[in-house]
Amino acid sequence: MKFVLFKGQSQYGSLRLHIDQLGSALQQSGHEVRIIDLLEAHWRDTLSATFLDPPDCYFDLNGMVGEVAAKCDQLGAVYATLYLDHPLHHPARLAVSARRYALLLLDRSHVQFVRTWPEARGAAYLGLLPPGAIALPDAVDTSDEGFAKRDIPLLFTGTYRGVPEPAWADWEESPAKQLVAEVASRMVSDGGLAVLDAYKACLADRRVGFDEALFTSLIPVLRAVQVFCEAYHRDQLLHALGKVGVPLQVYGSGWEPLAARYPNIQYGGEGSFGETLHLLRRSRVVLNTNNGFVAGGHERVFTAMCAGATVFSDASRYYAETFREGREIVTFPWSRLSEAPGRLVALMNDTERTAAIARAGYKRAVAEHQWSDRAAKLVKVVKQVR
Repeated sequence: MKFVLFKGQSQYGSLRLHIDQLGSALQQSGHEVRIIDLLEAHWRDTLSATFLDPPDCYFDLNGMVGEVAAKCDQLGAVYATLYLDHPLHHPARLAVSARRYALLLLDRSHVQFVRTWPEARGAAYLGLLPPGAIALPDAVDTSDEGFAKRDIPLLFTGTYRGVPEPAWADWEESPAKQLVAEVASRMVSDGGLAVLDAYKACLADRRVGFDEALFTSLIPVLRAVQVFCEAYHRDQLLHALGKVGVPLQVYGSGWEPLAARYPNIQYGGEGSFGETLHLLRRSRVVLNTNNGFVAGGHERVFTAMCAGATVFSDASRYYAETFREGREIVTFPWSRLSEAPGRLVALMNDTERTAAIARAGYKRAVAEHQWSDRAAKLVKVVKQVR
């Protein structure tokens, strides 16, 4: 099969690396791949040239080039996209309707959300596809001796958004404000609750049926709730770790205030995902927060595992189904956040156990969660849609 992949802007470079590794995986499976870089000045000319000899599939991340979907119907090609964020972050891009449109999401609750939202129902295929691990090509030393040489006890990479403020705080009192505040309250209390489920629970309490028009009108404010809760849980965890003095090395943007407040947080600068790949090889434990992926998987988990590190993460139904708790991954529920720092310290202090979890997680991730595995699923989807 022939694929055209689009590589676009990315804050830390991870999206670009995803495309590179997907392209390599497809090529290694015998498929023809062409990558169009959206940062190049004349990428549209390059795209137009592909129309003369169209591929079987045009693929991007986060719907970056959704405009090509209509052209795909004319060419007999599939337009496929994988969203690496909650659909609420990309409402305009999701309004695509085409006969050969494959919409892939990294969380089952995201799939359910799209099924519920009328304006995002234009896909011929809608399904789950977590991203694959981004991995360096050289081998990982998974021995106890190799693990003992790792010099970063605990690593976290990502953006710190600060203490979140609810966007609805200054609204005039109204039923809409009460509803939105209650949705947020439910999600804050139960970090495993998806925004759609929280919204439906609030309606049920009011004995109000689900209305598609009302739901669609609330999409902008539900996005504000999602943004708030993602930042809230990350902020709560980091302050909990800071207060008990857990040594944490962090990279990303926005960390200066937190690093100044807690001496145990060592800030290494914004960095890039390419640099992170080398840091992961030096890390014993990698901290992950899922950005509200309650039934899905974050790229950080698979990438850290393939680098030979142990992952400590907030829980996800996907991780519970995919990995053996306490043997391949260690997770905690947000409802028991107070216990997380102690569990993390105990894990870090037990090098033998941590090394064993890292080794088991590595074996599972290398066998099942690389881009070669995701590429095989993508090929099946394209064949089904065509």
